[in-house]
Amino acid sequence: MVLYLIVITLALIGGIATLLVGFSQENRKSNPAYESKTKANITKLIVIYVLALIAFIVIWSLFD
Repeated sequence: MVLYLIVITLALIGGIATLLVGFSQENRKSNPAYESKTKANITKLIVIYVLALIAFIVIWSLFD
């Protein structure tokens, strides 16, 4: 059970860190063109994180 919580916590931290880096002021200042790609990239990453979390929960419920 503790390992499951560690995996979920790491996934959430990774997702939050992705959002923070993607929408940071430094990215906007250093590369103005990055802003146009950021929203699409962040959306793709969020979908990947959500799908991975759902898959993890489904697998967990099957084997628990």
